[in-house]
Amino acid sequence: MWLRRSSRWLTSATLLATLGLTARDAAAETLTPQQALEKAAQQNPALKASLLDIKAAKLAVAAEQNARVPVLVAATSGEYTENIGPTDRTDSEAIRASTGVQLKTDVGTTIETGVQSDVVWRNLTGTTPASQATGPTFGTSLYLTARQPLLRGLGSDVVLAPLAQAESAAKQAEREQELETSQTALDVLSAYWELWYADRAVGVQERSLEVATKQVADAKLKAGSELGTGSQVDVLQFASSLASIKDSLSQAKTARATRAIALGRLLGVPADEAVLLATTQDAPSMSGAPPAKALRAALMAGSKELAALRAQVEIAEARLLVAKDADKPRLDAFGSFSIGANWATDDAYEGLGVAGGRPAFTVLAGLELEVPLGESRATSEAARARAQLDAAKLRYEARVDAIDAEAATLAVSLDSAQTQVDLAGERADIARQLAEAERARLVLGSTTPVNVVLAEQNLREAELRKLRAVVDQTTTQLSLEHTAGALLAGAGSAALGASK
Repeated sequence: MWLRRSSRWLTSATLLATLGLTARDAAAETLTPQQALEKAAQQNPALKASLLDIKAAKLAVAAEQNARVPVLVAATSGEYTENIGPTDRTDSEAIRASTGVQLKTDVGTTIETGVQSDVVWRNLTGTTPASQATGPTFGTSLYLTARQPLLRGLGSDVVLAPLAQAESAAKQAEREQELETSQTALDVLSAYWELWYADRAVGVQERSLEVATKQVADAKLKAGSELGTGSQVDVLQFASSLASIKDSLSQAKTARATRAIALGRLLGVPADEAVLLATTQDAPSMSGAPPAKALRAALMAGSKELAALRAQVEIAEARLLVAKDADKPRLDAFGSFSIGANWATDDAYEGLGVAGGRPAFTVLAGLELEVPLGESRATSEAARARAQLDAAKLRYEARVDAIDAEAATLAVSLDSAQTQVDLAGERADIARQLAEAERARLVLGSTTPVNVVLAEQNLREAELRKLRAVVDQTTTQLSLEHTAGALLAGAGSAALGASK
């Protein structure tokens, strides 16, 4: 069963590669690295999601900034009341309305001021000879109330802690968006150069196929000539090499199709269109790459991941501040002051005059205490917030060490990669000269087809190794820049950086 499944997979992959290469030859979309990044900035779903996360975080900040906006409160009501006495019954109707403004200051003071008005009608009925009714009485008062926390909720650091937490969350969202953008740039560029390598690998195998095909034809010509300068063994040697190259070419085309689909996924391109993607002929250049030592030196300040973790620590600190404040007893000082007057339309008052010739005053002041009898939920929440803050700090320290070690490893790998590029280039030059020499010797009859086949095989391997070394060096440099937070500063990643 496993063999049948593997056979079906290989058949499907080969068919996909063949169809992809045919379509690509018909209408290939050739991209530069910059164009690939621009397409990703426009179509990558992960980048769009991270931008929406920033928008949501900024809206949360706006919500906290508006939390202490003054509020207008207004109310109106109607009332009917009956009271029964020993010899009479009274009833009254009233219409009441109030309007005020509430606000909370940055130090926790809650203030409300406003005006209250009412109109009251009173009736007297019962055993008396005749019912008595009074005309409407009008009342109006101005009031001012205030409440000031003395323990829990006191101070701007506590009142504004939710705002500070929202601002830290917005900062974290921005840093995570930068990290997502940098990671996307790394993935896109890495996939791009992998496709570039796959394109070049197909080219190497196709050139080898041309040479091997010609060698088989020459060997057959020599074996069939009357001079007898060749043999059927020579034909079989070259034919075997040709079959091996055809197999390698088929695998290279399959790999090329899968690399194109992988790049298309990052660019937001459907798979059937992704096989049309192609890379430019230009090889990756390291001329403008930042030095590894400079990248490591700027690691702490430039790392997007560490910046996001620092914002997370700030959020935990603000959360702890709020939790510690909630664990305090509540002691509030409160007070109110009002001034008002009543007047009627009958003869009780002269015109709009009031009794005593002045309004009535009301003053109220006091203290209010609230203390939990035992360990409260707030105590556990404060301990939990402290543990979360300590854990966030430790995670940050651990990640600092891990990122520094990762950057150091990449820097060492980058130095080694340059050596590998140089050695692979030298080996490819030597292999090319050796293959040419063996071909010339074969024409002269001073070597065998076996040596020519081996030389050709060494040349293919050397050329592929050179291409692989160049791509490995490039991806290592890109990984180091991403780890140090410098990838988005490069000219090649400007398109993704501008997506913010």
